[in-house]
Amino acid sequence: MAVSNITTSRTYLTRQLGELNDLLASKTTQLARGKVGTTYGEVGDRRLLDIQLTQKVSMIESYQDTITIANLHLQTSTMSLERLEDIRQDAKSALDTNDFVLQDDGQTQTQSRAKLLLNEALNILNTEVAGFYVFGGTDAVQDPVAKIDAILEGANGRDGLKTVMSEYSQANLGAGNNGRTSTSALTTNYAGPVPTDSTFTIAEDGAHDFGFDIASVASTLTNVAITGPSGTDPDSFDVQFTGQPELGETITVEFSLPPDHSETISIELTAANSTAEDGTFAIGADLEETAQNLRDALEAEIEHQAQTTLRAVSDEWAAEEFFRTFGGEEPQRVDGPPFDSATALIGGGSTTVAWYTGRNTATDDPRTDKNAVIDSNLTVSYGVRANETPLQELVQSLAAFIAADFSGGSTIDEEYYNTLSTNLRTTLQPPGVDQSGITDIATDIAITHRTVSLTDDRHVQMKSSYEGTIADIEGIDQDQVAAEILQLQTNIEVSYRASSIVFNLTLSDYL
Repeated sequence: MAVSNITTSRTYLTRQLGELNDLLASKTTQLARGKVGTTYGEVGDRRLLDIQLTQKVSMIESYQDTITIANLHLQTSTMSLERLEDIRQDAKSALDTNDFVLQDDGQTQTQSRAKLLLNEALNILNTEVAGFYVFGGTDAVQDPVAKIDAILEGANGRDGLKTVMSEYSQANLGAGNNGRTSTSALTTNYAGPVPTDSTFTIAEDGAHDFGFDIASVASTLTNVAITGPSGTDPDSFDVQFTGQPELGETITVEFSLPPDHSETISIELTAANSTAEDGTFAIGADLEETAQNLRDALEAEIEHQAQTTLRAVSDEWAAEEFFRTFGGEEPQRVDGPPFDSATALIGGGSTTVAWYTGRNTATDDPRTDKNAVIDSNLTVSYGVRANETPLQELVQSLAAFIAADFSGGSTIDEEYYNTLSTNLRTTLQPPGVDQSGITDIATDIAITHRTVSLTDDRHVQMKSSYEGTIADIEGIDQDQVAAEILQLQTNIEVSYRASSIVFNLTLSDYL
């Protein structure tokens, strides 16, 4: 054999040993990594599927990151709404119509309990999770709801609820505290010293929504003529006595209540020998005295109803206008001063404390304030605003009750207290409504939460399936690779022995 052939053999053996070593290193890496290679090129003809599935896994992980945040928000919303619903239930108990007990500070015990509930409700409505205000839509960068003192007393030069309620009370009760009505003096005609007829008039003070509106008058009184009301504003009616009524005969006057005058109250007076019983007027010595007795009784009862029923309704109206800001609505103030003769409302956005400062754009669905994309074709919405009607009514009812002034401690104050607390309880739980609005919001959130949870479960399953397929494509049979490594080690050892024999040959040995 020529020397060149020996050299060629040595080169060949060296190359073969290098290839075996490279292959051993590759197999060892595969065994250590559990994959066939480090590039898609090493995967083989299934690399396109591998790439697609890897992209899907990456997308699912992105959705799962969003779901993690959404779940945190949704869980917080759910717990907050559950507590707000509890507060609503507790508020109904706090507004106890049978617990008129004044404290040293001029408030009732029930007002003190209501204040604690309101303070907690406001704190919940300012719940924040990692920079996201749960009840502030998406625009809130600070607490979306004002503090209790600012709401009640005002702040930064703007008026609070107590001021607004006072203005509405003046506008509805009027200067005479009689619901913006007037009762004229008697006009009596005589035949000598004997009265032949006697008339008085009850009238509204103008065409506006404040105070009482005369709705109707019905009478069974003998020798008494009723003229009006005509049904136009300002309205009035005349009561003319031409003789004496009989005992037990009645007159009933209905007044409608602001702001929309759809609800009415009735004042019924019965002719009697004396006024020992409530709801009566005394038949006098002649028709003039009887007319005067009825006039005085009606005037007193109108004033009584104004300072109790009308004042409570006025407080509700004021609170509703103060808190009704959803969708950018502006709080409405009485156009005054003077307030006791006011005839209209005026926008009060620049003069009234903004109790809610979160997102407040016009919308039919505040849930869309907060959205989360949790799948390729699935977006969930779970925004909540503190000034949505059910939440607003909770804050509004508690705040109006706390702001009301019962400090006089009189029978009138107690009746006013009973009327207001009854009305506010109705706001918190309207008759015939089994499920509160807060529960409706909580249901929306719960449905969204379930959707997110089910989607997350599906992502986990799909991700596991995709990763299983990827593992099949990229993975190795560890037993097989281990056997191949052992075989390679054996082959390399044999090759090394063979090579050492060849490499140790000399020319003299060969020759």
